[in-house]
Amino acid sequence: MYRYDRQTLLSVTREGFVRTRRVRFQDVDAAGVIFYAAVFEYCHDLYVEYLEAHGVSLVEVLKQRQWAAPIRHAEADYLRPLRFGDEIMVSLPVAHLAESELTLGYRISLAGTREVAVVAQSVHTFVALPDFKRCPVPEGVFMAFQPLV
Repeated sequence: MYRYDRQTLLSVTREGFVRTRRVRFQDVDAAGVIFYAAVFEYCHDLYVEYLEAHGVSLVEVLKQRQWAAPIRHAEADYLRPLRFGDEIMVSLPVAHLAESELTLGYRISLAGTREVAVVAQSVHTFVALPDFKRCPVPEGVFMAFQPLV
């Protein structure tokens, strides 16, 4: 399994695919800071948007039931607190493709300052349906992520 370390994710200079959003009330815990799982939701939302922007509709993929890409590993490093109302930039600057895996590296920064608050990554394993046996990364997905490799 390919993995990015924190330093690599912090040092990548390109922005990649970026969306701006606000930390919502329901995304914070009783201490007023982002609940850890919300970060993974932000990353997954960006992944889905990226695929859509590159012609791969997960809605259609799920309807066709030919392949899936479950997450087999996810991790995040929280470098500063994010609070309700913070405007943030969620970016996908890097990707690594292997025969049947896709590793995505994410950064979440405070908008305006670009101070990195979180670095995260996810590893997706491609499987054929319905048997869940590994399969090659589908061509459309492979081509979509080439600009980030």
